[in-house]
Amino acid sequence: MKKKQMFLLLATPLFLAACDRDRIPNICEGTPQFCVDLHSDGWCKFERTALIRARKQQATLISDANDYDLLLKVSAYHDCLDPLLAIEYTRRKERKTDKVDAVYHAKETMNQLAADTKDSDYPPLLLWHWQHEGSQQAKARFIKLADRPEMQVPDLQNSLAELLMLRDHARAAHALHTALSLYNKSDVINSDIIANLLTLAVRQKRYQDAWVWTRVLSNLDYEQNIDEGRMETYARFSDGEQQQMQQRVEDILEQLKQGTYRAPSPI
Repeated sequence: MKKKQMFLLLATPLFLAACDRDRIPNICEGTPQFCVDLHSDGWCKFERTALIRARKQQATLISDANDYDLLLKVSAYHDCLDPLLAIEYTRRKERKTDKVDAVYHAKETMNQLAADTKDSDYPPLLLWHWQHEGSQQAKARFIKLADRPEMQVPDLQNSLAELLMLRDHARAAHALHTALSLYNKSDVINSDIIANLLTLAVRQKRYQDAWVWTRVLSNLDYEQNIDEGRMETYARFSDGEQQQMQQRVEDILEQLKQGTYRAPSPI
């Protein structure tokens, strides 16, 4: 028998055993603490499963990243169940009681996690405390981390830019261009980054840039309709100018596709 075939035969039982241990019923049976206080029927099954796995992961390795993931999962679980409490169960009212208890415990867990992580400098947690609790301290600490390695993530740079847009256009633009430069080949681009670049260009009356980013945005999967002709409200461009700007659009789109986008040099 070939070595590769022998390895596959030996590895398959181990793989199946690992998968079996990772099944939710087996997790709940072997480690019931990960499933305690959760509802038992089929509602919000995805959110319940995700929360159980997040609890298990946090217990396996305590870290800011796992605390953040658990916070997101318990929040999603709570938000899924909470609207269901308005439903009146005429046959089995214990189901509603089950959910009432689960929502209560989920809220308590969220509050505890928020308290436990308020002093963390993990950027996503700082952003969460600002967005959900209005913590000015968390906001200020998040902005101060702008150049740290852990901040070099497109969505974090976009969030940084949104905090800076009203008071520091230059830093906001830098963060947005940095966000685009962090994408790799064939990554899905967060079109909100392009929309924010467009907003900045209009605010600064850089209408050629606005024209360019409008057309870049229209080529991405953006949720809102883009009116390319609206730029004529602000400025009219000659055919030659439009040709040059269109070339910029095509260059930017190609760079984003290939993961080679680089921020423009400061003027």
